[in-house]
Amino acid sequence: MKVLKMKFGGSGEKVDAFGIRFYGDMDQKSEKLGTISEIRSSADDSSALKHKRITLWFIMERIRPYEKISDLLAMLVKILKKERYEIVFSSVDELVDTSAAEYADKPESEFPPSDRMHGYNASRGFSVTAEKNDDATKFSIEEIRTIRDLAVNFGWVVYKRPLAHIPG
Repeated sequence: MKVLKMKFGGSGEKVDAFGIRFYGDMDQKSEKLGTISEIRSSADDSSALKHKRITLWFIMERIRPYEKISDLLAMLVKILKKERYEIVFSSVDELVDTSAAEYADKPESEFPPSDRMHGYNASRGFSVTAEKNDDATKFSIEEIRTIRDLAVNFGWVVYKRPLAHIPG
């Protein structure tokens, strides 16, 4: 099986960027939409993919309050469920405590404490991995384009501007 990767936005640390990974088989036409990797796992490995799986990740140049990031993640999960994906796991990434000394006298020090995550009140990103529990392990080009467009549109919600595709 293969992994098709697409990235949008900047490269490096502390940039606005998001990406998509498609885990499964796909035709050669769709492979031109991003970069390709190979899934290397044992055939008898119980974690071997049995369904089409995707991961969407979003990182931000600047930290944001934990609740705002968590709410964005919840919105993305809801959108994916409408597309008939089941969530495998999700995460709020790069947690930060803005009550730490390094944030003194910075606007981030005013972020409210989180009701959901003790000890952290900010984050720089989030991700979700989901799979479609149908019998197919092959993505159609239409499915790939649908998820790509969904991610690009959600990028507008996250960043309030478009992020350019970064060719492989």
